[in-house]
Amino acid sequence: MASTDIMVYEGDASALSIGFDAAVSNGLRGLWFFNRGMESRRNLAVGGVDAVVSGAPAVQGGYLRFTGNASYFQTDVSDSEALTIIMAGRSTDTMADPAHSPMFVSNFGAGAVGGGNAGTAGVSVYSANDPTVIKSAASRYTDASASAVTSASRDIAATLSAWNLIATRTRNDRTQADNLTTGASAANNYTTQARVVGAGKLRIGSSFSSAYTGLADVAFTAIYNRYISDAEVDAMSAQVKAALQYLGITV
Repeated sequence: MASTDIMVYEGDASALSIGFDAAVSNGLRGLWFFNRGMESRRNLAVGGVDAVVSGAPAVQGGYLRFTGNASYFQTDVSDSEALTIIMAGRSTDTMADPAHSPMFVSNFGAGAVGGGNAGTAGVSVYSANDPTVIKSAASRYTDASASAVTSASRDIAATLSAWNLIATRTRNDRTQADNLTTGASAANNYTTQARVVGAGKLRIGSSFSSAYTGLADVAFTAIYNRYISDAEVDAMSAQVKAALQYLGITV
């Protein structure tokens, strides 16, 4: 454990700018709290590369407000066959159409590793035209012939105007989405539809697509290069909820 890592349960919320002793560190490639303005770009995962700020995300105190394709954090974290994203977010946008729907964490629109039919390649936590649903998408082939790609999203109930803590987990044989705030959950198992890995590195607050340009309020993001267990999700959920409570955000 790095000497700069700290626990935040009993400390000042400003300590989140120094370090965070994640309850689950195996495979952790990126971890961000967004309570320090543009300084929030610092990757708190041990050995992680800091995000690059694009545009001018709006500072909102304990979180940042991003706009798709205009203001976001570009991470150095790649998509992978097995992946976990944990994200605390909400949106004040209308969800009237893709232009007013948020991409919370995504690399959609950057193509696929290896090329091919890649129009829907990538992984995303987002909403599309619906203020009551958050989608967790992890692209894969439509069948064993690997002739076409689908986004393969899982929908979970959420009130987009309120804070939600979302866990998205994917691997070759399964994608699961959990709303850790409400308890809503959805999963799909696959036998012939292998994952299609997106080529672009993950963005926070945006995708690579020009279609989704909605507002995304994000308070926390963690990304793992593996499918973490249910127990590990529960451990991170409890820890992140406690940390965000210090920032005045209840998830």
